[in-house]
Amino acid sequence: MNISLYELFLVLIIGQCIFLIFAIQYIPKKHTGANRVIQYLLAIYSLFLFERALGHEFERDFLGRYGNIINTFYLFIGPLVYTYIRRLLFYKNGNYRLAYYHYLPALLYIAYCFFHIYIYDSIKDLKSYFNTLLFCNDLMFFVFISAYLFKSNRLLNYYNKNEEQELSFNQTIIKYIKIMLICLLIYMIFWLLGIVERFVVKLPIDIRMIWDISCLIFGIQIYIVGFYNLKHPEIFKIRLPLNNENESKKKGGFNEKEIKDIQNLVDDFLKKEKGYRRPELSLSILANEINTTTNKLSWVLNNSYKKTFYELVNEYRVEDFLQRIKENNHKEFTVVSIAFDVGFNSKSTFYKAFKEITNFTPTEYIKKVENIQRLKEY
Repeated sequence: MNISLYELFLVLIIGQCIFLIFAIQYIPKKHTGANRVIQYLLAIYSLFLFERALGHEFERDFLGRYGNIINTFYLFIGPLVYTYIRRLLFYKNGNYRLAYYHYLPALLYIAYCFFHIYIYDSIKDLKSYFNTLLFCNDLMFFVFISAYLFKSNRLLNYYNKNEEQELSFNQTIIKYIKIMLICLLIYMIFWLLGIVERFVVKLPIDIRMIWDISCLIFGIQIYIVGFYNLKHPEIFKIRLPLNNENESKKKGGFNEKEIKDIQNLVDDFLKKEKGYRRPELSLSILANEINTTTNKLSWVLNNSYKKTFYELVNEYRVEDFLQRIKENNHKEFTVVSIAFDVGFNSKSTFYKAFKEITNFTPTEYIKKVENIQRLKEY
């Protein structure tokens, strides 16, 4: 059996995927539902890579008869990617499952595969039959995966739009999920190029190269997210309201006295207890601390404070940071250590919030304070 360098490279990637499948199993018990989906995607990717690397070693007749069975797994990619994002980013969705009809195309296709095996020997014009079959397969898989890519992107956009309503920090996992979806988009573009090259018009790029590039791109997206899960197991979630949840938009269910009570409790928590110094602070944690619901708290923040949760909490953190700079704490501690001490959980969130609130970078502000102090000395 002769294996090219490229095929050996694919085998090595398969080994890495298998390692990740087992390694994810030992992540501390966080997001086990989402991690399980990543394991499924890694397993599917490993199967595709195996078929791509070593498929030519099988008899042509064997592949023609049974090869379609592997294609069934393409119909699981879209639903699994969507399920992964839903389970990972939204609380109460840790064990979220799509309705069974989302997997009906896969079940129908596997039924067709058995029918194909049954009639295979009676097919007279195999070339014409396979051309039709490949065109239908490619078009169906392209449309199906693209639909879930669009659905997943909408879900991520919702998270981006509402993250500041519920979290006091930004999460790097979003960048990784964006990379995953961009890779999947590029994968689908190459898939479309493959359909055009095979069935419409010859392109300058060879079809085998299109397949190879597509295969690697698809793997990169899953591998990146799988690796990130190992490196950063802690992900903070937000709510995904039901269509009939309107409390965040109107006063439904509570009066002016309750609004004032919530304001007082929020002020006490942030000013007296300095709860903003908790780096993991989120809307749900604050709601639990002051014994109210996230919907009511969100309404009060948006309508009474006229701020998002992110803006309110980080204003307190920046104010605390500024006070420490005035007390010359920066001469004894690093800027980042002071930022972490006042509640920020990442350097990027701190710099972003500081710039938004003061219109200065931390370095610029410190220089400004030091210049003022020198002038006072004269």
